[in-house]
Amino acid sequence: MMSNPITNIKRMEIPEETIKERNLDDVARAVSENKEAILKGIELLATLNKSDTLDTVNALVKHKEDALENVMGELNKPQYSGTLENLSKLFLFIGELKVDEIQYFADRLNSGMEVASTSEDSVKTSYVDLLKALKDPEINRSITMLLHFLRGMGREQKT
Repeated sequence: MMSNPITNIKRMEIPEETIKERNLDDVARAVSENKEAILKGIELLATLNKSDTLDTVNALVKHKEDALENVMGELNKPQYSGTLENLSKLFLFIGELKVDEIQYFADRLNSGMEVASTSEDSVKTSYVDLLKALKDPEINRSITMLLHFLRGMGREQKT
């Protein structure tokens, strides 16, 4: 004898009050776990509101299509074409820069500026002082580096 197929499935219904309690528990847990971020968010919103920027941002988000259309309309004006062309060239140029090498030279430049800013301006340097300074390893290293830089900068570029 074969059993009859099940044709009536009664789903277990969870009371709405239980669902609300679970949802509130989930929200309370999320608030507790993200307390610092929520407080920072509230502080950011308060700052934007005090500076009357919140209304501007809100309007911009609500009307983003109109705002984008206006911006694009402005950028299409002839007076901005040169700026936009230069901007694209700037991005290409930045992509070619060797950032690690620039950082190295920037650090050295900052170090030199610190020493220069603490030196006395009233001291005069004679030719003999310059010749003596070449014997200082730090000065000699800097001058050698500067000469190599100038030599590299003056070379003809191979294209």
